[in-house]
Amino acid sequence: MTNGAMDRGLGFGLFSILLVACGGSDDKPAANPDCGTVQAPTQLETKNVSPSPGSSVPNASIVQTFTIVGRHLQISPSFQLPASHTAGKTIPTPSQWTISVSGPDTVYTSEPLTWEKAPAHVEIDASGLMATSDGCVFLLPSPLFEYDITEP
Repeated sequence: MTNGAMDRGLGFGLFSILLVACGGSDDKPAANPDCGTVQAPTQLETKNVSPSPGSSVPNASIVQTFTIVGRHLQISPSFQLPASHTAGKTIPTPSQWTISVSGPDTVYTSEPLTWEKAPAHVEIDASGLMATSDGCVFLLPSPLFEYDITEP
């Protein structure tokens, strides 16, 4: 895997693709029992989610990060902003992400961003399946991010 920036649309939209979003034709079982299928995707374990869930941060130069535990994956998850999200879109839109490897883990780090509205609640759900070229199918935890923002 190489380090690099990844595009993000809809204020949080889609990452650039090295893995493709899974479709109905990708339902054959994976050879590796640790990688999941369309019918039974493997939930990815994350750690070091920041801002931390339930925290409150000023709406200025927010850097969002999360680490996928024990896997080197450059994924292309899609994100949804549920009704409980009240902060609007990110500025800039789309935001850029960098990906790096840390031992057995993969770290995702956003560029500094702000949200359209503050004070507000940020909640970002990971949605959809992610499939690798070898047939493994994964899910990210949802919500991936959940925090409040205050006026800067």
